[in-house]
Amino acid sequence: MTTYLPRRFWRSATGADGVSTVGYLRRQLAWLLALTAVGGAALFGAYDEVHRDSVSIRDRSGPAVVELARANTSLQEAHITAREHLDYRARNHKWPDILARGEEYRTQVAEAKSSLARAAASGALNREDQQTLRIASGLVDSYALRIDGAWTQSKQPKLSHANLSYAERMMYARTSGILDRITALQARQGAALDRQEDWGAAPLLAWPVAVTACALLGVRLVGTQVFLRQRVRLRLSIPLAAVTLLLAAVPVLAFGTWQAHASQTLVQHAADGLTPAGPSGRPVEATAITDAEARMDKALREGNTEAWSRGTVFIPLGTALMAGVILWTLQSLLVEYAVPRRRTGGHR
Repeated sequence: MTTYLPRRFWRSATGADGVSTVGYLRRQLAWLLALTAVGGAALFGAYDEVHRDSVSIRDRSGPAVVELARANTSLQEAHITAREHLDYRARNHKWPDILARGEEYRTQVAEAKSSLARAAASGALNREDQQTLRIASGLVDSYALRIDGAWTQSKQPKLSHANLSYAERMMYARTSGILDRITALQARQGAALDRQEDWGAAPLLAWPVAVTACALLGVRLVGTQVFLRQRVRLRLSIPLAAVTLLLAAVPVLAFGTWQAHASQTLVQHAADGLTPAGPSGRPVEATAITDAEARMDKALREGNTEAWSRGTVFIPLGTALMAGVILWTLQSLLVEYAVPRRRTGGHR
């Protein structure tokens, strides 16, 4: 049984089962067009989903994860800086105001705001996440006003402490705090990155279908050449040979898909450490974020994700071209052999 079906398929492909020339050409035309359509559709589905995820990771999810991590770290460092400045101010009342206001703190808050804006502009956040981000950004402005109030009233310890306490609650409150909101966004973007890195059911199902259909198509095309050589005395059909050569693109596309997925895995590993355990957790070092971003960029660059993603458009074009060449070649033969000839013709 294991050899019966392949032998029968090959006999059908070469017309060795006793079929007439016209009957063979009609049957072969149906087989070749059906296998081309199935193989092309499955190949497009298997290839497109993986490379679409690469584009999303490169342009949206990856930058959003990095910028949210930067915002989280900048805000935690800004609060630590502000508190240290206020503590020093309380012990040294003669400290100049310009130093007390802390240029370092203002720079860190500005960096956090810029990072939040870049995360919003990445396109990775859905409507709910965009709303959360807008709330967090507004709270940062309110937080900065409270810190300014604590500095301005630094000679009145109770008022200064009250402003600082209120600012700390805004920053660290569970669920409603700035850091908790940003950490929740980080977790959701990290989960999105994990989903994009995962193979998913569609590619895992589509690739076997695509490879099988393309392999059967190749067998049928070779069988057609054998038939034409034996029955029609045509040594080689160049159009069908060109279609057969196009099937060599399938392993190339498979390699490109594997390479793209490998780069996605490296990106996901690089981003793993960017989400803190909680809003009050230790901030991720700025150097660690920069290092993670560099590793993500390197993985995407070495995986040639941009070049491979451009290949998606050629699959339907190649499928249409192959189907057109097959239809034109076999239909031409059908027209020649299906039309009755004069007695001097002699064709079947």
